[in-house]
Amino acid sequence: MESGQVLFVLASAAQGIKAEAALRAAGVTCALIPVPRTLSSQCGVCLRVPSKERDQAEGVLARTGTVISATHETAGGRDKTAAAKEAP
Repeated sequence: MESGQVLFVLASAAQGIKAEAALRAAGVTCALIPVPRTLSSQCGVCLRVPSKERDQAEGVLARTGTVISATHETAGGRDKTAAAKEAP
């Protein structure tokens, strides 16, 4: 059975490139991909990470100051989408 994945929708392609490098350096499996049309009709990029590595990825992204517009998780055949929380 295929495990779920998390998509971190990013604010810019430049942030995506920086974040991808940071995740790979931390040993997190990831791929920088276009945002699927099912999530947004606008152009953009997101990072695809296995669900089992979500916590580690979130820590790395927070430490690097990566702006996440939204997250989308696919697990067990169910999809969940959440908008990013505004920073205080």
